[in-house]
Amino acid sequence: MNFKTWLNWYRSLQISRKWFVILIIIRPLIDNFYELKETSVFASPLYIVGILTPILVLFSFTSKNFSNENKAVHDVLIKVFAFFLFGNCIYFYVTQFSITALGDVVKYTTPILLYFYARSFIRSKQDLDGILFTCLIACVFPLGMLLYESFINPIAIEYISTGRGGGSRIRGAYADIMNYAVYIELFFIIISYWFLSNLYSKSKIKINAIHVATALAFVVFALSRIKHVSTWTVTLVVFLLLMIHNLRNVRGLIFVVVLLTIISSFFAQSIYDSQIEPLIGKELKVIDGESETNHAFNGRMSRWERYFEIWEQMPMTNHFIGITTANFPETDNMIGAGMHSDYVRLLFLTGFVGVGAYVLFILAVASRYTQLRMPEKFLLTATVSALLLWSVSTIPTLYAPLIYFTYPVFAYALLPKKLQ
Repeated sequence: MNFKTWLNWYRSLQISRKWFVILIIIRPLIDNFYELKETSVFASPLYIVGILTPILVLFSFTSKNFSNENKAVHDVLIKVFAFFLFGNCIYFYVTQFSITALGDVVKYTTPILLYFYARSFIRSKQDLDGILFTCLIACVFPLGMLLYESFINPIAIEYISTGRGGGSRIRGAYADIMNYAVYIELFFIIISYWFLSNLYSKSKIKINAIHVATALAFVVFALSRIKHVSTWTVTLVVFLLLMIHNLRNVRGLIFVVVLLTIISSFFAQSIYDSQIEPLIGKELKVIDGESETNHAFNGRMSRWERYFEIWEQMPMTNHFIGITTANFPETDNMIGAGMHSDYVRLLFLTGFVGVGAYVLFILAVASRYTQLRMPEKFLLTATVSALLLWSVSTIPTLYAPLIYFTYPVFAYALLPKKLQ
């Protein structure tokens, strides 16, 4: 898909689908106004979009011919997860009954609504390509801002504690560094996917090994500026998946390997010493037994241990269905972003049953791998890997730009083979 094809695809969409494309494009701009929430929730474009998104999703389902006719057994698992998620969120709001609680409930439930929206939105390979091209357009602003910060003038400098390696990193006008990380990874996955698509079939966008190597070099540079250790891990896994799915292209594979060997001989040690080792040094000390286990995951383990002690004091029933009905004062913290792990957060929010259904759902979607073409196999495995890896120490399901990309990929994988 090129820009002209994308524009024709966009024009062919009904309003119930057009708004989502526009939202993806403007989201990186809107996220820059995060701090306006301190003035008023009504003055924050981010809050306004947050409230409008579920409304627009529900409005779309009232539109003629929008409902999903392509059922999949996998949806049963996500519905089980949704049942416990919505049940706990509703109880949380009723007992808290505040604007803050309403905002939290909307934030926690919107990803599920977007999943079912994506299931109805994605009806063909053209729809998937349209969303991927839209996501690439959305990458232009944040990646351009990252270059501006790197070479002209930093917008916001975040200083890292000595316990996390020291030094500083840039985060633009975003709330945190994960905003940059998401767009960096989406850029690399989409370029890699187009490269494989061009290899296995004729494509209007000619992406070759040189383009991929250039994109990877940019990603490495970008990661050196944001210093986010979990994203280094995601990038490495995505690159290995690209190499595995690129085995058919022996010439391109050799080129990339040779190029990386030459580059790494000059810069690999420097990058590791200055960027990676300071970030993982604490983890290595924990593994070697030189530090306490509560120092693991950049000190997040101590927070998890503290809240799991509270969790153990709750009734056993809440361990299976979620903690909101236990009515502990720490509930709002335990189900929120402060957990710095989606697995921990969702365990507290939906219990063993809910989080189990969620993980099984992701694995079930990944099992559709066998029915896909090679480029889409890479796209699916890269997307699933990024989501699962980030979920260990971050909360990827609460970052809308990642969900805008992830759930359409899942929705495509769940389409009947004849529509793929």
